[in-house]
Amino acid sequence: MKLVKQKKLYFSEGKSDKVYEVDLCENQDLFVVNFRYGRRGAQLREGTKTVFPVAYDEAYKIFNALIDSKEKKGYSDTLLEVSAETAKIPSSSVNTIREETILKNLQQALNQTYTRNWKVSRIILRAGTLKMVTASDVIAQFLSATDEFQQHNTITVLASFGNTTYTQKILEVFKQHTFKTIAGRAACAYILKYGNTVDQQVIHTEVSKYISEDQIHSLPMQYISENTVDASLLYYAYVFANKNEALRHKIYQLLDKISLEVNVFKSIRYIYRTVQITNDISFFALLSKRIAVSKPGYASDYIYSNDSWVLAIDEKKKENPSIAFSAKTKNYFNKATYKKVYEISTENTDAYIKYATETLCALNDEDDGAKQEVQYAYNYDSYTGRYTSEKRIFPKYHDYLALMYILYGNSSRVQHLKNKWYYVDEIQSDSPREEALSSVWDTKPDDVINILANAKSTIAVDFSLRIIKENAHFLDTIDDDLIAKLVSHYHPKVLDLILDILENKYRIVQPEETVLLALLKSDNEKAIELGLGWLKTYERNYFDNSHFIPALLLSNAIEVITYLKSLFQYNLPCNHPIQIASLQPLFDPINSFNKDFLIAVNELIGESEFGKLLKETPSYKIAELSNSNLTTNKLFALNLAKYNSVPAYELFKDSFEEYINSDEATLRKAGIALLAHFPDDFLLANKQDIVGFLFSEFQEVREAIQPTIERLVNLDHAFKANLLHQLLQVLTEAETYQGVHQNCYELLIKYFERDLSSLSKAHIMTLIGSKYESAQNLGTPIFEKNISLSSLTMLELVQLAHSDVYLIRAKLYNFFKDNTARVNYELEDALHIFNTEWQDVIDWACTYFEEHIEAKNWTVEMLLYACDHVKQDVQAFGMKMVTKHFSEDKGLRLLEKLQEHPTERMQFFVTNYLEGYAKDKHEVILALENYFKTSLFRINSNRAAKTRIYAFLEQEALKNEEVAVMTVRIISAILGTKTLRDKSRSIDVLLAIAVQYPTIEVPLLIHDLSNEI
Repeated sequence: MKLVKQKKLYFSEGKSDKVYEVDLCENQDLFVVNFRYGRRGAQLREGTKTVFPVAYDEAYKIFNALIDSKEKKGYSDTLLEVSAETAKIPSSSVNTIREETILKNLQQALNQTYTRNWKVSRIILRAGTLKMVTASDVIAQFLSATDEFQQHNTITVLASFGNTTYTQKILEVFKQHTFKTIAGRAACAYILKYGNTVDQQVIHTEVSKYISEDQIHSLPMQYISENTVDASLLYYAYVFANKNEALRHKIYQLLDKISLEVNVFKSIRYIYRTVQITNDISFFALLSKRIAVSKPGYASDYIYSNDSWVLAIDEKKKENPSIAFSAKTKNYFNKATYKKVYEISTENTDAYIKYATETLCALNDEDDGAKQEVQYAYNYDSYTGRYTSEKRIFPKYHDYLALMYILYGNSSRVQHLKNKWYYVDEIQSDSPREEALSSVWDTKPDDVINILANAKSTIAVDFSLRIIKENAHFLDTIDDDLIAKLVSHYHPKVLDLILDILENKYRIVQPEETVLLALLKSDNEKAIELGLGWLKTYERNYFDNSHFIPALLLSNAIEVITYLKSLFQYNLPCNHPIQIASLQPLFDPINSFNKDFLIAVNELIGESEFGKLLKETPSYKIAELSNSNLTTNKLFALNLAKYNSVPAYELFKDSFEEYINSDEATLRKAGIALLAHFPDDFLLANKQDIVGFLFSEFQEVREAIQPTIERLVNLDHAFKANLLHQLLQVLTEAETYQGVHQNCYELLIKYFERDLSSLSKAHIMTLIGSKYESAQNLGTPIFEKNISLSSLTMLELVQLAHSDVYLIRAKLYNFFKDNTARVNYELEDALHIFNTEWQDVIDWACTYFEEHIEAKNWTVEMLLYACDHVKQDVQAFGMKMVTKHFSEDKGLRLLEKLQEHPTERMQFFVTNYLEGYAKDKHEVILALENYFKTSLFRINSNRAAKTRIYAFLEQEALKNEEVAVMTVRIISAILGTKTLRDKSRSIDVLLAIAVQYPTIEVPLLIHDLSNEI
């Protein structure tokens, strides 16, 4: 191209320079304005390129007008657009020149004299872009062209003009090509839109050669097997279903989920081009969204296929290519969608609103996987010589250009980077709305509410809520079905919005069933609470409808089932029989109900009067549920059998053991519970086996068998008596399994209340003396009610001191306080109270016996009993009592007994009484020989005790020869084993004895040193 004129423009924003470079080039008789931009000193990026099929003078005027306009505007990121306004020349003049050039080129092509580089097919499209409706006749002549792209573009342009004059010629194009070429498929689309019934039947007849209605119904299964399916099959299905809404819905659902892979994308592409011609907005919105959110299968010009690298373009030419959807293809369709959507937004706002609505409803946060991205751009500031960072936020679906236009088409905040949209500033709650055609949306309440009700993405919810915020009246006229849909919405913002409206609307009137049920199914705590409030208020009115209660059972809200269970626990507030077919969703293998809810429904049916509403459930249905692989269905079978018109025994006599022996706790419990609905004869015949369930290792089994036990207790008195004995015995023994004691306790309380009141004293004492809590809990109230402490012997009373129940021990203490005379009288038995393990009893008993027992009642044996006790605090108490009650008549006996005590502590205690009760009493001293030996033989024993004993023995040995002989015998026995200190003291004693009694032989060799001197 020949450069005619070039000019650079410099603009500044802050300290950063921006450069625009605009040039005018001549290409034969066409002129091109090239536009480039960037920062000063950096490589410029290509901007717009606009072609003018005008003469030089006109092109030059446009160029100068652009420069002038740009210089006046100053800095802007907006790409240069050429228009009649910016060129400052009349629009009609520019259009006329263009149209004349296009018509001339088209005529040359028809006359076969066209020689320029532009493809004729593109010139035809250009005519369509310029809306050259008057050129329809010229354009239509290309329907007979041999070039299929010329035919295709001709049909596309005529369709965009709404021209139906050439329908028959276009039908002939279809008959010529059918679905094999791009021209044939365009002709098919045209006939589907503008053809009459006869014409469309031609299409239907042809497409029926490739697909049938039955095949369409089986399409999802077929598409599992990759290369075995005709790649155009989905396209054929779409054409076949043109007038059949049910089939269209089926195909729509399939397209909404299917992956854009081999044997799929060809059909997607064909359908996409078809809907652009037919203006099938629903499918256009869906396909453009699927293309935008799907990941391309490959992004490079080369792919690895069949163990080698090949060109992608060559692979796609194969009859069965291994690739289908590339990054370039995705980008191409994204741009094409954007162009189409922008076009209809300027020409057909109703179609645009429909597309936007369909698109926003098609977005799905869960399936699409679209994510917000954050990038940081670094711009060089030539004035400061530094880079500045800019945080760029790319919203969800940022490369879905048509959606970005819908959401931000009127935004001053959002900017473009190639084909991606981003913003720097976050949107604020008070930010102005940014969607394209905002004023149009303000007149479309139905569409806005439709988006809100059907939204599956936060983007769609926020979009509609921003509009509703400024148009609150949109919600004034919504019908009940739509309210129900909004109440059922997954997004909490929607429910919060609608709940406020509902509370005001139904403040004094009964809500419709659809609204109430939607609230109860909403999985929102506030909504369910509101719905339950209305249900209780208008309970009778709602229950008059026989279909209402089954609907409640499908609510998936445990709160609803809990309410029904309390309502039907003991009576039937309504008596509408329920057909089991109405509850079929509960039994389907794939359903949306959580397991806890299904179990709650089971309990409602099996454990309340509600089950009677289902008593006519057929036996075959119960058998079908029982044979299901689902645990909840097996539970339904058992619970339905409990109140069925056919006895439960007849339904499950051959299979209930499978439940009882199941590995699943819920099934075991249900199987055991069913026994309570079996006949008396069966229960009596199997009573021993049934009792065994009471002591099962499984808690649920022990609980579930109790109703059956209740029946047996009422049927067989001997069984009841034996069971009472067995339960009491188990209760006072160690648990075999955790929880057995508690279950036994509950059974005894529930079924044996009268029998427990007549238990023997021995049984009661065993219970309160047990170490197991359940036995204590059972025995304590019976003891309080039936046993008077005054009726117990003293030994029975002191046994209460062993009880783990503090209340019993406290009663014993109070009894002792109130019956001091009896305790004094039966002191010997009362002292056995010290054998308890409870410190609180020992503490108060020590105090009590010290303060309340008279001295005359303390015998030597009783004092010795306390002193000989194994517990040190009782020994201390005994020594205290000995000190307090040590008298002449008891002294010798106490010394004789205490000296035998093995503990050092007690032996030292005895030394306190040697001087007082053994001094000058050689008979007593001789009787204490073992005591002296024991004390003096101890190594490292109490030194003070030994010192006292040595001094006492020396003192008394010098008074009495027999005592001296005993002392020599004791010291002789221990002399070889003692420490140096003990030997020295022993020698001193022996020397003193030898001097006093020369005739007594001592184990010492004594030299008389006086003769030597």
